[in-house]
Amino acid sequence: MPRSEPPRPTDGGADSAANRNYIALLLERFPHVQSVSLTLLHRNEAFRDLCEEYEVCSRTCERLERTNEDEALRREYSALRLRLEGELLRFIDEKTSDRR
Repeated sequence: MPRSEPPRPTDGGADSAANRNYIALLLERFPHVQSVSLTLLHRNEAFRDLCEEYEVCSRTCERLERTNEDEALRREYSALRLRLEGELLRFIDEKTSDRR
């Protein structure tokens, strides 16, 4: 089992703002697992990385939808976003099961 990592240090700059973006997105999308999600964000680097990927993918989907760009590309990113949501929920479920 991988060792849990402490939260990444932030200097209050752009990286900190980006962190708030993916945290807000995660809590908005999955409010029913808010406490577990926040715990994982603080303790698990792999989960943070997955959240960052989800945030980038979600923002890209939103941009593609707003601009009506390439339909095939929009479908690809939408499918990727669904896969990432599944991975996030599996990660949360595994960590919740570990605590039981």
